[in-house]
Amino acid sequence: MMHEFSVTGIMDGWKIGDLPGNQMVNIVLNEYLTRNNGNISLTPLLATEGEVDYAVDKLIQELEAVRRKAKDKIIKDTRTIRDS
Repeated sequence: MMHEFSVTGIMDGWKIGDLPGNQMVNIVLNEYLTRNNGNISLTPLLATEGEVDYAVDKLIQELEAVRRKAKDKIIKDTRTIRDS
């Protein structure tokens, strides 16, 4: 299943011997569709209240998951860099 969001960090390619630093992350869109007016669409077209609720609930769940992933990445990567 494709997730809308992912986490990238400035220290993702860090290896032993590189300068140490703290991991800092961005939450990014994995892919997106651009509407004719240039807006980025996060959902397919929605036609009913139920579809809106489903789409928003799914985005909220994915954002909560990516929040946990971002925090874990900062903690884990910074610890790995500092301990090496």
